[in-house]
Amino acid sequence: MHRSLLLLVAIFTINAGGQFDPHFAKKEATGIVQLFEWTHVDVEAECLAYLGPNGFGAVQVSPVNEVRIMSNRSWRERYEPISYKISGRSGDESQFRSMVAACNDGGVRVYVEVVLNNMSGGSGTVRGTAGSVAYPEMKDYPATPYSAGDFNDACTIVDPRDAHEVRNCQVDDRPDLNQGLARVRDRMVEFMNKLIAVGVAGFYINSAKNMWPHDLRALYSKLENLSISAGFPKDSRPFIYQDVADFNEGGSRKTEYTYMGMVTEYRFAYDIGEVMYKRKPFHHMLFTGTRLGYLPRERSVVFVDTPTLQRLPEVNETKQIVTFKHRRGYKIALVFMLAHRYGTPRIMSSFGFKTDDEGPPMDARGRIVTVDFDDAGQCTGGWICEHRWQVVKRMMKFRGAVVGQPVINWVDNGQNQIAFCRGKIGFVAFNAEISISMKANLFTCLPAGIYCDLISGGVESGECTGTSVLVDAKGRADIFISSKLEEPIIVLLVSEKIK
Repeated sequence: MHRSLLLLVAIFTINAGGQFDPHFAKKEATGIVQLFEWTHVDVEAECLAYLGPNGFGAVQVSPVNEVRIMSNRSWRERYEPISYKISGRSGDESQFRSMVAACNDGGVRVYVEVVLNNMSGGSGTVRGTAGSVAYPEMKDYPATPYSAGDFNDACTIVDPRDAHEVRNCQVDDRPDLNQGLARVRDRMVEFMNKLIAVGVAGFYINSAKNMWPHDLRALYSKLENLSISAGFPKDSRPFIYQDVADFNEGGSRKTEYTYMGMVTEYRFAYDIGEVMYKRKPFHHMLFTGTRLGYLPRERSVVFVDTPTLQRLPEVNETKQIVTFKHRRGYKIALVFMLAHRYGTPRIMSSFGFKTDDEGPPMDARGRIVTVDFDDAGQCTGGWICEHRWQVVKRMMKFRGAVVGQPVINWVDNGQNQIAFCRGKIGFVAFNAEISISMKANLFTCLPAGIYCDLISGGVESGECTGTSVLVDAKGRADIFISSKLEEPIIVLLVSEKIK
């Protein structure tokens, strides 16, 4: 009996930790790309044509359930649930099933963003993308069904330091669900288990900070194992990563959620933004990790920006977050995130916007339009597609090659020129100065030889199409990076050695 008990404990321990496994299908696959507001049809095509072949481990898709139809067709619709029917702006259930199957076949896992904190706001009769109606002022959502008794009492978050307000009160005008009720959790679990049966690998829990950790724990415990028929090993648990924007207000702390799944590390986005806008030196990122107050790397999902952060108002006429609108700084930030070992990276794939509420590119009837590409494979028609930028594609190759390698031999000039190695496999150097070129003889940790810089070109058909770098017998190289470059970075990899 004692031996059986130990075996059960061991099995429980393994299963209990399964929510931290992203279930990447390939050893060299890494990272998540958030195809924000893409249709299921386009996500399916992208998994097969681009994401899988270029080493992306997973795709995060926008909420797939029925949502409120807003008059301006804003992107914010996605966060106004009407029901848990799989019929949202991205497409219907048939298209969703096809997309998940295709992405899995292409070696790309699918994570669905789910909105569990609240239901739709609005006044009067509100209509949804699947044809359902709801009455938010009465807290009546017949298609789910939820009624007034399934929600917390109406209140407003006044003090972000008050845990009860943060977790029990409404965000804007959206009625706040009471996840402490088993019947409420059961409806959520039913929806999520249906997605698991289709073949998804995990979930991004929107606004997790606004829900009690113990309620989420109870909900997660009822989720089924991942689908064996979709290619997952027996007893695999859904990957969970949770949206917890913790800015030290005290009402909801990110560390309260790390035992249940991975958690978003917002501090990285703010810190790298401060560096790119020259309010902090790049040297500051030497301490990337717990010394900067970040979560442990094995518990964090890290990013440069999110849809909400992209649209933050300026504070005292000062930008806070670096985005695609600041192209040079954004590229440097992305490369640093992908070159460093910290966290599981999530890459934002955006659409252009002029106003904060503006929805994705759409036709006259409000239908999201197909993502098109130019001859160079870059997106057109209002789609930004940062994940298709050449610098990101090349860094996915780098990151896949250096998995498990430590960050070593960090050097910097005390300001905005830095370099470091990833074990004895990779080397990166950055010049984030505005007017000072980088010229230094640096230790690369690499064997002697001539290497082709990944950022400026890489090796094609045995030839270097970019800058070549000579590494001497001591592993040192003369590194020169002009401050005038849009991509002022050199990236070397053992596999890119040409002589």
